[in-house]
Amino acid sequence: MLLAYIDESHTQRCDEEPNRHGYDVYYVGCLLATSAQAAVIDNGLDNLLEQVHHKFGVPRDAEFHGQCMFQYKDDWKCMKGMHRQSAGIYRAAMRILADSGARLVIRGVHVGQLQERYREHAHNPHQVSLQHCLERVNMIAEQERDDVSIMADKVADQAAQEGQIARYQLIGNTEGYFPSDLARIKMPFQWEDSRMLYGLQMIDMALFMCGRASGIDSAKKLNDGDKAVLKIVDVIRPAIMPQSAVWYPLEKRTDYGFITELS
Repeated sequence: MLLAYIDESHTQRCDEEPNRHGYDVYYVGCLLATSAQAAVIDNGLDNLLEQVHHKFGVPRDAEFHGQCMFQYKDDWKCMKGMHRQSAGIYRAAMRILADSGARLVIRGVHVGQLQERYREHAHNPHQVSLQHCLERVNMIAEQERDDVSIMADKVADQAAQEGQIARYQLIGNTEGYFPSDLARIKMPFQWEDSRMLYGLQMIDMALFMCGRASGIDSAKKLNDGDKAVLKIVDVIRPAIMPQSAVWYPLEKRTDYGFITELS
């Protein structure tokens, strides 16, 4: 049984350039791991948290949360001003992911283009990205002849999300260009508190940083913050599966090279 930890992230819209790549993209990411790989992640993050607790005073029960770590909020407010050390902690966490052998599947859709192209017929961007992500996860599981157990952070509409996946399984295929019966996806989803599950914290960190990296224009001079983001993403780049991509509906194009590289 493969374990799939699911999370979502929506990057901010660029008002000056509404169709700018990397902005206004709704991502759903999956950390796909065997039970042994999940145990490596659990032990690694627990040890890392112990270290940063003793060294920097981060609470021992802190949650690894990408946005909070990046913006020094909540459990991570004690790291404010310690930019180099904070980036080092983030890199260490991503190194745990990379060394575990777990894989990342990330799918996104540009929200503005989705709404402009399909208008009143546009699906919810979370539904679109979740479907695209699970189609690719199901394909990997088919190839490896394994089933997938889905774990996701508790949300308000979890019954609706499960119902959509169950409907696809019932009618035999998903909608769109990559139909799948999602037969390898085991129902129901396991809805968990991310504070209690390191796998959900890991996909949150990875997805947040990949979203940040996708909005960086490598043709321009990079500031120190942008360089730090790309260095962090470089650690997990080998774990990102080639099925990962962002769909731009107005351009009728799927971007498989959406994560900026550090030149």
